[in-house]
Amino acid sequence: MGAEEKATESEFDPRDSAALVEELARRFLSADMDGAFALFDPEIRMQQPASLPHGGWYEGHAGAQRMGAEFGRYWSRVISPPRIVGCGELVVQQTTQTWTAKSTGRSATVDVVELFTVTGGLVREIRVFQQDTHLLMGTLDAS
Repeated sequence: MGAEEKATESEFDPRDSAALVEELARRFLSADMDGAFALFDPEIRMQQPASLPHGGWYEGHAGAQRMGAEFGRYWSRVISPPRIVGCGELVVQQTTQTWTAKSTGRSATVDVVELFTVTGGLVREIRVFQQDTHLLMGTLDAS
């Protein structure tokens, strides 16, 4: 693939917050982690619900990597194509995700809403809201 083809594959306007989050989702779903992290502000903040083992706030690129590693200790997941709506700096992404516990093999499917704040053409903050954390936690125990 030539440079011209590669450029058109992921063209987006970084001033368009929804387009930036769409590009971020495309990169994550295609396992382009370096490309995805390039769309994060160096001081990005991410929040997961405190009721999950990987819950809490994570800061910076190292924090985002740590969050992914913590999640990966417990679950793998399959993510549906996202629905994305933007309004200025705020973008909302909704996906359906199936999480499978590594310890038990049990799965649960939930909707996940993520609130993105985009500033200066980069993702500055992501707050994640899983539909039913109790259901997800139930996949971990062996009962």
